[in-house]
Amino acid sequence: MKKVTAIICGKNKHAAQMKEEIEHNFASTFDLKSYITEKDTATMLAKQAVADGVDTILTVGGDGTINEVVNGIVVDNADISRLPAMAVIPFGTGNDLSRTIHAGFNYKRLIEKINNEDYIIADVANAKYVNHSGEQTSRYFINTCDIGLGPSVISKAERFAKKFPGTMAYIMSAVATMFAPPQIKVRLTTEDYTVDGPMSVMCVANGKYFGGGFGISPHSEINDELLDIVFIKKLSFPKFMAQINKVRQCKFVFADKIFYRKTISCLIESIDNKQIDIELDGELVGTTPLEVKILSSSLKIFVDTK
Repeated sequence: MKKVTAIICGKNKHAAQMKEEIEHNFASTFDLKSYITEKDTATMLAKQAVADGVDTILTVGGDGTINEVVNGIVVDNADISRLPAMAVIPFGTGNDLSRTIHAGFNYKRLIEKINNEDYIIADVANAKYVNHSGEQTSRYFINTCDIGLGPSVISKAERFAKKFPGTMAYIMSAVATMFAPPQIKVRLTTEDYTVDGPMSVMCVANGKYFGGGFGISPHSEINDELLDIVFIKKLSFPKFMAQINKVRQCKFVFADKIFYRKTISCLIESIDNKQIDIELDGELVGTTPLEVKILSSSLKIFVDTK
């Protein structure tokens, strides 16, 4: 019998109900342990699951909880055959990674995949930045890391979430942000090219979505060993509204202010020495300078579980 640890986001008011649901659907098939997280405990729980030699960590939460679990599993240059796979049940506000991997609530299908070890080997990225205490730090991420529009939307979404449910809070905050879009002056440096100047968005993507369902990077694949860079120069409100449906549908946008590039690593710096906020997998984590590199084939993850 395979060993499974379920880590359930405690921020969700339905966490206790979800724990009962997980135990009802999974405990008869697996050697299951389930936990509801408290503040910043998901990484610790994931590390303990790794130490206990579990086969799968079932992450029940949104992008923030997934990020914490990833940081409890992934180790540079580790033999991933010895590490647990990660399964995801969307249980957050944005659920952007869940959109990329098509995670859902088809428990029967997910149980079959776990039993058959039907996962893919995904890439993870490492981000180095300055944390809120002013210290140089690093963190893994599996979905996106960005500056400009993303952090502005995240900060406003926390307020809109009190009035609007789920994804609608992100949509309303994105529209509100675009009335006064951020204008940041940055330099992007990779092995192959350099871009600098005023930007509205600079996104380093491994997954396709950010900001609660905006398909910012339609060409991203989480197992192609590449990062996708999306940068948008001086995006005005009318141009934003003209393209929003395409972005919501995760379609390629043909516009003179939106550019797509691929790389394995990059450095993003402020040109005018201002501290620029960084959003990483749905959380505000610190400020620039930001250095990102891809870590190929670092995580076993179950996809297409709807």
